Amino acid sequence: VKASENAAFDTAKVYFKTGCEALGSRGWEGDYRAMLDLCSHGANACFVTGDFDSMNELIDEVLSKDIDTKEKYRVSDIKVKSFLVAGKITESAIAALDFRRQLGLPAPQKKPASTFTIMREYIRVKRLL
Repeated sequence: VKASENAAFDTAKVYFKTGCEALGSRGWEGDYRAMLDLCSHGANACFVTGDFDSMNELIDEVLSKDIDTKEKYRVSDIKVKSFLVAGKITESAIAALDFRRQLGLPAPQKKPASTFTIMREYIRVKRLL
């Protein structure tokens, strides 16, 4: 985490990957909090360095786990931001609205919301968490 805080994201990415490999496939069972932190921070480091394939692998790993939805917030946030950076506004909105629904918050189902409304609600959810 320290390498990430010092903006050495390339180095941090390697450390997070090494940490995940060290804990192995049983890491989620043994110390899920450590695995969650490694995957979440690793996904952020990959996002910042532009390694979107690795980022998506880490995000998918966290989202596939049976853990509290609130604990998936960090990777869901990175996923939404990555869509925005890639210019995929619709995918970003869909991901944000899907996460709102998972949290039990209301989200429009039939009519598309404006970009302003989506961003306003995204910020509101971020503040709530």
